[in-house]
Amino acid sequence: MNKYLLSLLLLALLLQGCGGSSSDIPTEPVEPQEYTFLLTAQLTNNCGIKSAFTDVELLLQDDTWQTLNSYKPDENGVISFVTDSEFINYTLVAKNQQGNEAQGLNVVSFFQANSATPSHYQAQFDESLDNTSCECVTQNIELSHRTFDAQTSVTSSLGDVSWTPIDSKTTLLEGIKVCKAIDGNWPLHSFTVSGTDINQKSIVAGGFKDDFSENIDGVWLLTADEVADIVDLVMPHQAFTTSQIIDNSKHFYTDVIEEDESLSIFNAHMHVGRAYYQSQASITFEESSSIFGSSVIKTHQQIISTEAEESFAVKASEKKPAIDDRNFSEIQADGRYDYSAVKGYPMAKIIFTFTTYEPTTKLLMPAKWTFYGPEKGLLAISAPLTGYEEFIDINTDKKSTDVRLIKSMITNNYQDYIKYYQSNDSTDMSNEFVKKLDEVEINIKLH
Repeated sequence: MNKYLLSLLLLALLLQGCGGSSSDIPTEPVEPQEYTFLLTAQLTNNCGIKSAFTDVELLLQDDTWQTLNSYKPDENGVISFVTDSEFINYTLVAKNQQGNEAQGLNVVSFFQANSATPSHYQAQFDESLDNTSCECVTQNIELSHRTFDAQTSVTSSLGDVSWTPIDSKTTLLEGIKVCKAIDGNWPLHSFTVSGTDINQKSIVAGGFKDDFSENIDGVWLLTADEVADIVDLVMPHQAFTTSQIIDNSKHFYTDVIEEDESLSIFNAHMHVGRAYYQSQASITFEESSSIFGSSVIKTHQQIISTEAEESFAVKASEKKPAIDDRNFSEIQADGRYDYSAVKGYPMAKIIFTFTTYEPTTKLLMPAKWTFYGPEKGLLAISAPLTGYEEFIDINTDKKSTDVRLIKSMITNNYQDYIKYYQSNDSTDMSNEFVKKLDEVEINIKLH
């Protein structure tokens, strides 16, 4: 045999005997990745100061909504735990109280939430609000403006206001309440008067105020010297509402009807550089009422833009959604639901309000359960709400069911949706997710 071939054969036998195969090399074990889930629960008082909210509990759940563990917040309202699951199901159960209502429960569930996404819960509990850090003043405003033949309406970023014409150039706004942090600045608010001139042409006057220091005579004076521009609308268009959002406050709210060919907008004021135009349109398809209750099916669209004309192009879908409008069978008695027939809406937000009673006192107790999940799945209410079974379960009488199917124009990825609603930052107008949103609404109320 050739000496060279013999050498190769001996070398191969030697390597085999020494375990030279790469498949025999031990591999290092892969350590599981850990994620720290972090949720902050807060209350917000009358002047926007946040404080910790601790009357809340988090139930960590499996895919059938059975409770795996429960967590309560620390003194800062923070719930934190470590998990090796990138996506988790959880339910928040919080005490809730608004206005003169009795104390109740607010329950919120998230399906396959990202465990590494910082989450936020905005609580509502009016009886425990601490407003001692606030300075609030209530006065009238005397609004001076251009000449009107008749004043027909007044709007404000403060909401509904009582008003009375003094003369053609002056309008009195009564009982205006404004609050700020004691060591902070007064917030920016706007006031507008709409009506007609002597030629019966529609006109608008507006003004901003950010100093509400109390005057000796108990009246704030404000000149509505902002000039509204007339913007032509592209015809035809749907009826819609529009506002400017400045520093998370809504200004210059306007209703636009289908017949309007133009719109008066304030787009040259000193704050316009940080303003967003938010417009919303709706179409109603089915509306019914009986002695048992009522139901309605609608579509909505929202457009938020720094450009007014882009926002005014808002248009809700005119195609009737594929909904069972007789039996509303998309939600089954066992908690399974299926809205996949309505194509292209990655998220379902389903809200139940209940007629229930506090187990000890037997007094009527308001309760609400909000569920965030995909277009098809299993509702969190299908399983016992551990520790609260006596308050709410799947058989508790429902006062209403409100379903919102949600579609963002920038993404079809469900994880983008759940991340947005986990963070609960609906005031961020710059978030691309909300720039163009379509919704389908199914609302059922029982008498």
